[in-house]
Amino acid sequence: MKKSISILLGVSFLIGIANIGIAQNGTVASGGVANGNGGTATYSVGEVVYKTLSGNGGIVIEGLQQAYNAIDLPITLLQFSAIYTGNKTVEISWNTVSEFNNQYFTVERSKDGVGFEEINRIQGNGNSYSKQTYQATDASPLYGTSYYRLKQIDNDGTVTYSSIVSVNTSESDSEMRVNAYPNPTVSYLNLQIVNAASKNLKYAIYTMEGKLISEQKINDNLTIIGTSGLSKGSYLLKVTNRNELEKSFKIIKN
Repeated sequence: MKKSISILLGVSFLIGIANIGIAQNGTVASGGVANGNGGTATYSVGEVVYKTLSGNGGIVIEGLQQAYNAIDLPITLLQFSAIYTGNKTVEISWNTVSEFNNQYFTVERSKDGVGFEEINRIQGNGNSYSKQTYQATDASPLYGTSYYRLKQIDNDGTVTYSSIVSVNTSESDSEMRVNAYPNPTVSYLNLQIVNAASKNLKYAIYTMEGKLISEQKINDNLTIIGTSGLSKGSYLLKVTNRNELEKSFKIIKN
């Protein structure tokens, strides 16, 4: 009579014989069934479970699975940016792709990048598993270079921070400014034009070797450029006015 034999290798295998009711009581990350001349092996990665099994003419086996825990992060931040609009305000925006027990955000500002003060508070979405867009305005920005960061507070009071971004408000209000973010990018790129001096603006994306990938006329102050179709690597984004170069960016695609 053939018997099922248990072998514990690497991650872990739970070997059973006869009628197996359950392999684990919790989350299964992966698993499968392997058949061979010596019997059948059922394996999975999941929470820790001990199981004693028996069958007619079989043997008693005790199995152990590797510990596995699914941990929900408070938020997954897609991008955070602060842009001086030229009309004496700074527009702050950010996107999340998931939120867990997210109570609210605060936008913080600093004159030296060290000491920060709260300037705005935005309610979070609690639990969300789709893209969420948030915006805030600094109606009285500091003159010169200042720094902004995002503070996120959980329902239990846990705090996390975004990276810090800088803004320069001392530039001329009439000067055209071009910004591209987030950079590095994954699926899209925001191309923002402030104080556009012409209606003949275009953008073009090139490989680092100079091969043209795409080109389009700029019709709005904010143009969203899809980048999901690009391979990972470095690219050049060029903005031209009547075929004269206005600004060039090196873009990293992750």
